[in-house]
Amino acid sequence: MDLNLTKITNQNNKINIEFNNTLQLHDFILKDGTLISPYYENNGNKYYFFHFLNRNFKNNIVNKINNKNNTFTNTKEKIEYKINKCNIVKNPKTILAFMSVIFNDNIEINCNILNGKYGLWISWPSIKEKDKWIKIFNIKDKELKEEIENALLKYYKQKKNDDKL
Repeated sequence: MDLNLTKITNQNNKINIEFNNTLQLHDFILKDGTLISPYYENNGNKYYFFHFLNRNFKNNIVNKINNKNNTFTNTKEKIEYKINKCNIVKNPKTILAFMSVIFNDNIEINCNILNGKYGLWISWPSIKEKDKWIKIFNIKDKELKEEIENALLKYYKQKKNDDKL
């Protein structure tokens, strides 16, 4: 099942993309015809928040960004997902695991499991601007978001228990 591009906006050279009126990805840059995902740097390495898994899918998005007269389908087809990775941190402080979710076999989104004062929670991609965290990924469908987050937490707990054996 494909993801359908339902909206593209370009504000201050930051491109925001929405799929199936549900998944919102923010802060892409189009440079020399290449769509660059937002990322963070640590120890000289770049860690991208979003990965397109299909080159044709990504090229289609770039073509839509370049075409100013786009018409988009107003669709809300089912979003399918699967948990792709779960790397548990050996000596955790706040981040307990690095995880990723693949949506409709087209986009991989990195996220983290964190331990906060109210318990475990999912940290979706966000960027710190000044003293404030800005979300750059959102799942508009609250039921789907809750389902995915519960699946991530369940997967993390199971893997953590399996690793103890």
